Amino acid sequence: MQTTLSDRQIDLFRLLCAAVLLAGAVCYVVFTLHWQWMWDTQIMHYIVLLLNHGKIPYKDIYDINMPGAYLTERWAISLFGGGDLGWRFYEFTLLGSMTLAMIVIARPYDWLAGLFAGVLFSLQVGSLGPWQAAERDEVMAVLIFIGYAFLLSAVRKAWPALMLPFGLAMGMAILIKPTVVPFALCLLLFPFFALRRRSQSPTVYILFALAGFALALAILLEFLLPRHAFGSFLFILGKLVPYYSTLAHPTLWVLIRRSLPQAFLVYLPITLLLAIASKERANWEMWAVRAGFFFGGISYFVQRKGYDYHRITFLCFGLLWVGLELTAAMKDRGWRRNVGMLGMAFGVLVMLPLNARKVHGLHVVNAAVPVLEQDLTRLGGDQLQGKVQCLDMVGGCYSALYRLGLVQSTEFTGDLQFFGPDDGKVVPYYRKIFWDEIQQNPPTVILLSNAWFQQSSYSFDKLNTWPEFRDYLNSAYRLDSTEGPFELYGNSMSYRVYVLRDLGRRDSSTTGQRSMSSSR
Repeated sequence: MQTTLSDRQIDLFRLLCAAVLLAGAVCYVVFTLHWQWMWDTQIMHYIVLLLNHGKIPYKDIYDINMPGAYLTERWAISLFGGGDLGWRFYEFTLLGSMTLAMIVIARPYDWLAGLFAGVLFSLQVGSLGPWQAAERDEVMAVLIFIGYAFLLSAVRKAWPALMLPFGLAMGMAILIKPTVVPFALCLLLFPFFALRRRSQSPTVYILFALAGFALALAILLEFLLPRHAFGSFLFILGKLVPYYSTLAHPTLWVLIRRSLPQAFLVYLPITLLLAIASKERANWEMWAVRAGFFFGGISYFVQRKGYDYHRITFLCFGLLWVGLELTAAMKDRGWRRNVGMLGMAFGVLVMLPLNARKVHGLHVVNAAVPVLEQDLTRLGGDQLQGKVQCLDMVGGCYSALYRLGLVQSTEFTGDLQFFGPDDGKVVPYYRKIFWDEIQQNPPTVILLSNAWFQQSSYSFDKLNTWPEFRDYLNSAYRLDSTEGPFELYGNSMSYRVYVLRDLGRRDSSTTGQRSMSSSR
């Protein structure tokens, strides 16, 4: 009685898997082509708009994101445009590049493992909706995988020059999230010991890698130094970023529960079982992939937010490791072959269609954006250039500004440092900057959302955390309208539209506020 699948049966199964995976990739493109960019993308787009208007990052623009996030977004907009369709092609390019890099990494073992990981990741992240697409962590993960592909190719082909693009890709990933620094340095240990075992000198490889890192550093310095923004960057990195990192922490159990998709409750036990039972000892390349999975977990938990996009690197390396173990087992004999086939069938024939169905059923739009655009057009349109202010996070206000080409009266890209716990340092500092700027250049229109980041809730009561500004807003501005609620990201979001009162009334309120400021 035959208990093990034959080679022919495995070959036919592999063809079926490859066909389903390619069909899944096509489905992702077709099902998501209509998506609009939203969530954090609007902040990145809006900052590019500010840069194009001559604003200086970190010096004029008070934002916590790293320079690499701005640079990659600006490059993407220059190549694909700032519209919704261009954004989709940008993400398709990212996912295609990641999948190709995964195939290069897996090729000596089984290229199907790379296709498996890339397509399943695309549909998994797509099943979460358009707000997760082209996130900074996704761009960072793509760069890491490109770096991996060049690293492995350099050692495989004994071609040290390929370590240059490895260093550049990893360096650019560092410019997006500094958590990559220790991982990039540790990653150099793998080729170091692998080359030493072959009695080859790793020196030239390491030097090319360091040259790549130096190129990334040069890109950073070229972005900041001519604008005299390096000191401001270090200030925000040392003050505002640590403050943000203390906010909105879920419990450890929630972090663990959100760390990986539920499918990994099946993937991981099978993968560990196959890895332990393998007769062949894992080489340094396999350990490098496992190290990437380990790093992805550390990166997710260190950020302590539990956001889906924070687990992207964790998920990608996990899927590649799973794919490598499953395809290796399918080439083996006995029970490992059967288990490998069942694991592959679970991913390709069960999880892929389920996620594709979820993606197909998503028709998410941010209904707040066109409403806010109409309000801004009604209240002045182009005449609001430099005379409008958003007090929002990622609800839709900055998307409306970007689509209308409007620059705010201040360069704050969120209100997290205004309505959060007063630490006695960061909050008073940025409140004073904002207060001084709106006194010098009072915005004609203020758009206030009820999104309250620090409380992870939605309420206009956030104004009560800053009574001085609340009183100024109520005296110097009139409430023109309240828009919403809009169902967005699973929450109910509303906006208040405030319009500056007549000049005489404003002068009176300003005098009163100056008196209040003097008494503070």
